[in-house]
Amino acid sequence: MFDADDLLENDPRRRFEQILLARCRAGKPFALMLVNLEGFADVSARFGTDIAALLVYEIASRLREKLNENDLVTRRGPSEFAVFVHGIDNMESANRLAMELIDRLESPATVSGARFRLSASIGITLSPRQSGEWRLLLQDADEAVQDAKTQGRGRISVTFAAPRTEDQ
Repeated sequence: MFDADDLLENDPRRRFEQILLARCRAGKPFALMLVNLEGFADVSARFGTDIAALLVYEIASRLREKLNENDLVTRRGPSEFAVFVHGIDNMESANRLAMELIDRLESPATVSGARFRLSASIGITLSPRQSGEWRLLLQDADEAVQDAKTQGRGRISVTFAAPRTEDQ
């Protein structure tokens, strides 16, 4: 599911962090996928905020198509989405789903007569079964998405959150 208001709010990062904290406290395995869209940053400037908003909805819908009803898509920043996937606790499953998401996102989208072709990079981290360390999990996901972006368009990088303290 996704909440349309969450997709367009001015501070999506705060809402994202609240969701991540709640998911970590629940203590159940999940994959956190950060989806960075290359080419999205120029959409507002070039086509206006209304078209950009419609494209955000299209992107979120495409992400949702590949997920279960208990999974969640939320916006994390101007050109980044977060996908929370319940029950994934291995790299193979996470990688397979991420490839499906990239394939879906990279097919052309038409919004209000304008055609868009975006590419995506996905950073993935797998939550440990018992972890309330949401900041460390987020740090791992951020590192993974940065790694994926440096590898080139349409890339995936996976990290596993190792038990540690915030001092490490």
